[in-house]
Amino acid sequence: MPSEPGRRDRPDIVVTGIGVISPAGIGVAPLWEAMAAGKTFFGTGGHDGPAPALPWPSACVDTTEIGWPAGRDWANAGKYANQSARWAVAVALQALEQAGITGDTEDVRGGTVMAVGSSSDELSDVIPQLASRHRRDPRPLAKFLHDEVPDYSYIRGIPSQLGQFVSMASGFRGSNVAAYGEAAAGGTGALALAARLLESGELDRMLVVGVGAPLTTTAMAAFDQDEPLGTRATAGAGPFDAERSGTLLGQGAAAVLLERADTARGTARARLAGCEVLVATVLTDSARLVVDSVLAAADTTPTVWWAHGAGSARLDRVETEAVVPRVGGLPVTGSKGTIGNAFECSALIDTALAVESLGRGELPPVGLLRRPDPVLGGLDPVVGENRPLGPAPTALITAFNHGRHSTAAGALVVTATHEGPADEGGART
Repeated sequence: MPSEPGRRDRPDIVVTGIGVISPAGIGVAPLWEAMAAGKTFFGTGGHDGPAPALPWPSACVDTTEIGWPAGRDWANAGKYANQSARWAVAVALQALEQAGITGDTEDVRGGTVMAVGSSSDELSDVIPQLASRHRRDPRPLAKFLHDEVPDYSYIRGIPSQLGQFVSMASGFRGSNVAAYGEAAAGGTGALALAARLLESGELDRMLVVGVGAPLTTTAMAAFDQDEPLGTRATAGAGPFDAERSGTLLGQGAAAVLLERADTARGTARARLAGCEVLVATVLTDSARLVVDSVLAAADTTPTVWWAHGAGSARLDRVETEAVVPRVGGLPVTGSKGTIGNAFECSALIDTALAVESLGRGELPPVGLLRRPDPVLGGLDPVVGENRPLGPAPTALITAFNHGRHSTAAGALVVTATHEGPADEGGART
């Protein structure tokens, strides 16, 4: 058990289900395999309707693959479900199915935590529709709102619209909370909050979901103004490359199902040994403090590093300087050279990929990385082909907010629940 003072008796927390939607398709396996094959998914244009190609390449999700549950209740809820809600439900159902949880019955010991941004949540899409419809509806306003405003609204005091959709899919009736934020550290914040609810004994399982919705051109320009985004997605533009020139954009959604090991319904795929997110005056301080904190809580030594790997000349340096002196030159990879930065769900996607890597016993290479930057001394990036993992692998995962003025950093540690990868018959080596 972890040796952090005051938390020696905390329960083991395990990952029993993961779900991913990414530009590589549905599920974590297609994305992991795309990284292993050296594929990337960047293009330009297609934002805000007909428009000229944008200067910032973006890896986009194929929305035609994403379904919506059948049934009368879901059909009614679908009237108010924006794209983010549909993605959230889809990844939640993936994670639940993997754990063998159907969501058909109410589970008061299960809860949800959402990693959300201001553009993808709340009633911003619903209120204009209701205002227009009420002008021609004979019902009194109070009756109209009672009948038409969905259950996930402020009527029940629930802080996340997307979270209520996820609760509907899971049947979880415990805490439904949200970690609000516009960038990747929000995913680690949501995981840390879920872990605390499990450690306290309040709940037995937590479904953590994040959605990185497609960005508008206005949002892209705002991000670019704070810190220049990458304008090319070719070999040499990837994370940690000597010629990298900025963060590449992405989108997607991810779900991670955490359970107390002593009451878990699903099979443990990995153990969450520690998770934290911190904000200090400057990002360099946040980065160092959060790595120190999570390593102390985990009470174990990482053997691999799944990096945020923004592709930003500045942020890659900050990340490397925070991690390498503390853990040494671990084999390191990252997803953003393959699918870009999906912001709110970025850390959750990386967590799912790290769990997948622990299960497969291999670490896929960094996308678009050609020549590692020698300035990032001590870095050992996986380049070109998969790197095998040793016995009992443990992964450190890091996440940072985008921008020069960002001061938020997150980190977590997940450990394998077996001694090696499975052979063809399913036995562990």
